[in-house]
Amino acid sequence: MKRISFKGVIIGNVVDIVSTNIAVLPLMTYMLISSAPVRDLAASTHVLTESSAFRVWSGVLGGLCSVLGGYVSARIAKHDEVLNGALSSILCTGFGLYALLGGGATGHSMLHIALLPLSPALGALGGYLRSRRSVQQF
Repeated sequence: MKRISFKGVIIGNVVDIVSTNIAVLPLMTYMLISSAPVRDLAASTHVLTESSAFRVWSGVLGGLCSVLGGYVSARIAKHDEVLNGALSSILCTGFGLYALLGGGATGHSMLHIALLPLSPALGALGGYLRSRRSVQQF
């Protein structure tokens, strides 16, 4: 248990989720403004879930934010960077499983299952990038 920095993992999870929401918000706004006028929440949700451009770009932005969360987690931990970086995606993976099992994942279930391991891998990449940076500083 000494290998895991709980402070780093918790802060990395928060950074991952908050930065993903901040990064995707302008994309959602653009997609809704550029589509036909939407009058209710169900129609706007339909516009976003059916847009392949939104899915691709939100996935790319979310992936970059997972790398950022892993980097922050590893930087705070200052040891076992790859492990702590990978653990920084626990909340994202948990929310993904909840959406999948709870019925929140609309369509594309197989794609959702295939992408679940990507979040810990990208967090580990962020931890790896931090470990490489700390090696270069010496």
